Parts: sequence; structure tokens; C-alpha cells
Amino acid sequence: MHLRQTPNPELFKNRLDRKGIAVLNFGGIVGYDRFVVRDVISVRVEQGLYSDCASSLAGFTHLGWRGQIFRTGRHSLNGGFGPTLVYRRDWNRLPGYEDDGYFDRSGDWQYKFYWYGGEFEYNYQLKGQYDLSLNLVPGIPELVSFGAGFRKRF
Repeated sequence: MHLRQTPNPELFKNRLDRKGIAVLNFGGIVGYDRFVVRDVISVRVEQGLYSDCASSLAGFTHLGWRGQIFRTGRHSLNGGFGPTLVYRRDWNRLPGYEDDGYFDRSGDWQYKFYWYGGEFEYNYQLKGQYDLSLNLVPGIPELVSFGAGFRKRF
């Protein structure tokens, strides 16, 4: 979800509305937690790859702290924060794209580094080590990302 109207909604093939506020992106995330305090506080490394709003290859790399906010029965809520590097294939190659300077550029890529990347993750235990996982990433001031998937705990 974009928090304000984007100047390039016509580039968003998977937009759910005319203005490009809501857009579906498809991809995946692999994460690893190294617990430092029981099963409650961990250092987390995440790597995501996905098709972004313009259906271009994009991704992020994150390293940060994660903590369990609560756990009761089959329900748990985690929160985390730390530096995150977001990158995508350079949109300047797309006809009609007007670069607003938000991303830095390097070769065929655009990127943005955030010291304050974070997320909230709700998990519902399905069976054994498998969970239904919903996450929220506040990408303020540009967007808010909602994700859904499955998680396996080892």
C-alpha cells in the first residue's frame, strides 16, 4: 500500500486500483533467527526477493533484533527492527518513468538504505512446526507492506 499517490501508476501491472495505491507483489523471504535470550529475543537475518510494483526484480537484505511480544496457545506476535537495504532493477529503463530521486542508483540497480527497518509478525500455529504467518512492514514515509505466507520452525 502506497501512503500517497504515486506519479507512475500506469507502470504497476498488478495494481488493485486506478491510482496504484494498492499493488500486489509476489515473492518470498528466507530468514534465520539466532536466539540470544531463550526463545524470546534473537538476532535475525532476512533475504527477500520479489517482483516489485513495476514487475521488476527487487529485494531486500535485513539484519536486526527481533523479540517475542506475546505468545498464547497457538498465537504469537513478534516485532523486530534494524538496518535494511532495499533494491530493485533500475526503473529508469521503463518508458514513462520519471525519477523522483528517492532511490540512489548504481549500474542497473536502484537502492535505498534504512537504519530503522522493522516489522511485526503474527503467527498462528497450524500443526507441529508449521505456522500461518502475517506480517506488516511500515515503510514510512512511502508505503506499508502486508504479507502472508507459511513459516516452518526448525
